[in-house]
Amino acid sequence: MRSLKQCLTDIKNSNNIAIFTHSSPDADALASAVALKKLIKNNLQNSNKIIDLFFDTDEISEINGAIIKGVAHNLERCNSYDLAIALDCASLSRLGKYRTLFEQCKNKINFDHHITNENFGDNNLILKTSSTCEGLYLIAKNKNLIIPDDVCSLIYSGMITDTNNLTQGTITIQTLKIITDFLERKINLDALNEHFFKNNTKSKAFLLKKALDSLKFYYHDRIAIMNLTKENLTLCNATMDDTLGIVNHGIEIKGVDIAILAIKQEDNYYVSLRSKNGIDVSNLAHTLGGGGHSQVAAFVWNGNLAELLDKLLPLCKEELQNHPQEKVEDLFGGDC
Repeated sequence: MRSLKQCLTDIKNSNNIAIFTHSSPDADALASAVALKKLIKNNLQNSNKIIDLFFDTDEISEINGAIIKGVAHNLERCNSYDLAIALDCASLSRLGKYRTLFEQCKNKINFDHHITNENFGDNNLILKTSSTCEGLYLIAKNKNLIIPDDVCSLIYSGMITDTNNLTQGTITIQTLKIITDFLERKINLDALNEHFFKNNTKSKAFLLKKALDSLKFYYHDRIAIMNLTKENLTLCNATMDDTLGIVNHGIEIKGVDIAILAIKQEDNYYVSLRSKNGIDVSNLAHTLGGGGHSQVAAFVWNGNLAELLDKLLPLCKEELQNHPQEKVEDLFGGDC
């Protein structure tokens, strides 16, 4: 691993840079990629520097698509790149169809916040932050880089979406201090919150109904499982982006400590995991070839739903047995 100083030197000295995210990028991945390009252009740019963005995705929702509106991407303008930077990507396989292009670059930086990151870069910067966007902001501020207001809006977008509007356990005092920075700069946080959390499509509402209709409980109601099929998405005129956040409806149920959403794709299942009460689902996901955070993780399953449950439920039960169900603590004090 090289120092952060050396990574910044590599960025400054590279004439051609390719920036990548994980396949089917979420808001944190998209926002961090665009924010990094803007930071480079404002601070580490020369007149001849080429910076290209690559996203492996068939479609991006209208909500997340606003992040890259007017931003050129997937345009390979160089035969080879001096530097590749992977953002928000825990493994090489998650780069999708751009993995080969990444590997062919002369220097490779891996910048991420997932605890399951496989350190696949020449330089690996894996920070314990709420999101990749938060880590990017901390570095930019620490190095006294110029951070324009539009970059702050991108950073905040990644932070609030990756923490489910600051409800996940990955937020820290530092996260809140950054938001204070944005408030002091008068960034329009209310508009960004409305864009990401009060802007769902009717298709997503109908898809949520389908998911809730499939809801089942296991292991003394501590596990909640929902599933969606390709037919569900077609009938609701929905996309994969419309599935984002649906799994949270399972973990919000009283007594549920692990929530699972299995989404049937062409030849596999995309499985989202959520947890609470100190239960770590990143290890479960990693065991099955995926990864993520302690309370938010995912993996891809090559098999049918019955086989998935036969494999996943025992792992969940073992994790739950190590975490007896906690009594609800007194959050508001005792008698007065």
